[in-house]
Amino acid sequence: MSLAPEQREPVESPERSDALAEPVRRVGPGWVALYVLANVGVFIPMHVPTTFLMPEQIAQIDPAGKVGSYAWVSMMGAISGIVIAPLAGALSDRTTSRFGRRRPWLLAGSLVCVATLVLTGLQTTVAGLALGSLVLSASFMIIGAGLSPVVPDQVPVTQRGAVLGWAMVPQAGALIAGGLLIGLVTGFPAQYLLMAGLPLLILLFAFTMKDPPLPHAHREPFSPRAFLDGYRISPRAHPDFVWAMSSRFIMGLGYGMGTLYLPYFLDDVLQYERLFPGRSTEDGLLIVIGVNSLATISTVVLSGWLSDRLGKRRMLVFLGGLTMAVAAVPLALSPTWTMTLVAAVILGLGYGVYLAVDTALVTEVLPASADRGKDMALANLMTSLPYVLVPPIASFVLGGPGGYSSLFLCSAAMSALGAVLVWKVKSVR
Repeated sequence: MSLAPEQREPVESPERSDALAEPVRRVGPGWVALYVLANVGVFIPMHVPTTFLMPEQIAQIDPAGKVGSYAWVSMMGAISGIVIAPLAGALSDRTTSRFGRRRPWLLAGSLVCVATLVLTGLQTTVAGLALGSLVLSASFMIIGAGLSPVVPDQVPVTQRGAVLGWAMVPQAGALIAGGLLIGLVTGFPAQYLLMAGLPLLILLFAFTMKDPPLPHAHREPFSPRAFLDGYRISPRAHPDFVWAMSSRFIMGLGYGMGTLYLPYFLDDVLQYERLFPGRSTEDGLLIVIGVNSLATISTVVLSGWLSDRLGKRRMLVFLGGLTMAVAAVPLALSPTWTMTLVAAVILGLGYGVYLAVDTALVTEVLPASADRGKDMALANLMTSLPYVLVPPIASFVLGGPGGYSSLFLCSAAMSALGAVLVWKVKSVR
C-alpha cells in the first residue's frame, strides 16, 4: 500500500441505484440461514483439503521432503489470491448483468470449485497438487467476490455483528465437520468428491437472494491501470481502512504460524502415534481441531451480537487477539499433549471473539460503496496473504534454535501486535 489520490464515490445520476445504497432494512432469519449455508459451502471445502487431504497426499508422494513440498503447494494457493481476489472483486463491482452484481460470480466460482475438487483428488504428483491448490484458491476468490460484499450491500451496520457471528460458525466448525465427513469414505478421490458436493449450497443462496442490478450509468470504467490503482489505498484519505487491514495481516501471520504446521508438530515433536499406540496422527489432529472449533463456536455468535448491542468493536477485537497470543505461550514453553489441548481451547475462545467482530469492523471502514467487492477482497486478502509468508518464515524458524517453541513464540508476538494495532482505527468505537 502506498500514498494515492483520495478515492471518491462515483458521480451518480439523480436517481440513486439500489445496488449502491446503504442498507437500512434488517435481513430476516431466512436470509441469515441461507447465508450461513452458503458459508458452509465455502469454508469446509476451503479448509479441509489444505489441512487434512493435501498434507497426507504430499506425505505419501514425497515423505522425505514433505515440509518443503507442503510449503510450495500452500504458497501456490495463496499467491493466486493476490491477483484473483481484487480483480474479481473489482469486476463484481462493475457487473451490470440483469441477474445482479454478485450472483454471476457466486455461480461461476461454485462450478469451478466443484470441478477442481474432483480433479485434485486424482493427482499423484506434487506439481499436480500445486496446480490444484492454485485453481482451487482462485475459485474461492471468485466466490468471495460475490459473497463477501453481500453483508455491506444488504445488512445494516447495527445487525452486522450478529449476522457475521452466525456466518462465521461454519468457518469455526469447518475442520471438525469436514474431518468427520471425510472419515465416512476412504481414498482421496472419494473424499474430494464428497467435498465437491458442498459448494452446491452456495448456489441455493445465489438463486434466492435479492441482488439489485447495477445500471450502466452507475458503472465505473475498468482498465488495467484502474485495477492496479485499486491495490493502492491512501493512508491519508482512508487511514482506518489501512489500519484495519494492517491489523488483519499481522493477526493472520500470528494465526498461520500457530496452526499451519500443527500436523507435523503432532508427528515430529509429540510423536502422537508412539504416545497413543493404535491411533494415527490424523486422529490427534482431529481431536485438537474439534476442541478448538467448539471453543470458537462458543464465543463467535455471542461476541458478534454483543458488539452490535454495545456499539463497540475495537475492544472485543483487541481482547480476542490478545487471547490468541496468550494461547501460543504455554505450548511454546511446554510442548506436551495436554498443553496442546489447553492451547487449542484458549486459541478457540480468542478466535471466536475476534472472527466476527473484526469482519464487522472492516465493513464499517470501507472507502466507497461502489467498491465494496474490491475492498472486501483486499481486506480478505489480508487474512490469506500471510499464508504466502508463513511457510518460508516457518521453515527458517524451525531450522534454527528452539524449533517449534520459537515458532509458537513468534506466533504469540504477531498476534499481540495485530491486536494492539486495532486501536489505530478511530472511526469505529
